Amino acid sequence: MKLILPLLLLPFAATAQERPEDQDKPFACFAAVDPVVTLGHPSRYKADSTSRSDFDEKAEAEVNRALKPIDDFITDLATTSDLALSDDKDAQAATDCVLDRLHGWAEADALSDLTTDSARLSTPSRLAGLAFAHAKVAPLAPDDPRHAEINGWLAGRMKASMTFFDKDAPPRASKNNLRAWAALAAARIGLSAKDDAMTEWAADSVRRVACQAEPSGALPLEMWRGNLALHYQIHAIGPLAVTAALLPDANLFEECDRAIPRIAGFIARAVDDPQIVQDITGKKQKYGPPEPHEFAWTAAYLSQVDDPEVEALARRFDRKGNSKLGGDQSLLW
Repeated sequence: MKLILPLLLLPFAATAQERPEDQDKPFACFAAVDPVVTLGHPSRYKADSTSRSDFDEKAEAEVNRALKPIDDFITDLATTSDLALSDDKDAQAATDCVLDRLHGWAEADALSDLTTDSARLSTPSRLAGLAFAHAKVAPLAPDDPRHAEINGWLAGRMKASMTFFDKDAPPRASKNNLRAWAALAAARIGLSAKDDAMTEWAADSVRRVACQAEPSGALPLEMWRGNLALHYQIHAIGPLAVTAALLPDANLFEECDRAIPRIAGFIARAVDDPQIVQDITGKKQKYGPPEPHEFAWTAAYLSQVDDPEVEALARRFDRKGNSKLGGDQSLLW
């Protein structure tokens, strides 16, 4: 298992791949992105969609417009932090780029004014992506004074998210895939900030989500999503698996009769046979074809679990990158 310390203490876009013609060009940091301080987008779903599976086209477009600058920023950070770890020639310049861009958002206290529940629910996965980019480059500039402010900003945003999920989140969201993404953000930020309470919250949140799994591995709150059930089951396993790998001392892969491996096995079977999910939900699944970034989690998972079913699934995808899981997974696990 490959460990990038202090990364480990022992949907979403894949990162861009460098083109051969770019290899001899001097490094240039990506353009600064104005910090997004206020976020207040609506739900993507129609108000009368009882299973939260019917999209409102106008609201969907509004959500995408609101999140695009954040997601583009995270993709740029992931790509640049990948370069810092993989290219000795540009490592220091790429590291400085990532720290400079993150520091700008920290100074502005970005993502501090979340005015709707939908914004509060969509933010944790973005915090995870931001935190992974920072953690990847931190060992390359251990004495840089910007770390303290970046860690403080991310920890502050995460503490607000933890309070929301514990006290104010909608009942299902407080224990479904959205809670799993909050767990991942808390684990990654908590490790960097050396905040034991935060990493314990992350582990407890993984248990809260994963331990609901049926014997088959199906997650009831994701199966509730009707024709999007398989999509959301896959959306849940990524943060569950990566958080469990980040926190090996919590032994999360073994919890609740190996719930996370059961969830992963259910996905490995259902990707090729969605009828498995249709039999549970009574709804034909809106899913496919599988996208590589949806299975980036398999690298972290297989670093900890011997699982032939998931190994076979992982072999189908040559490159495993997901910006919210830290970019190129081959650099992390």
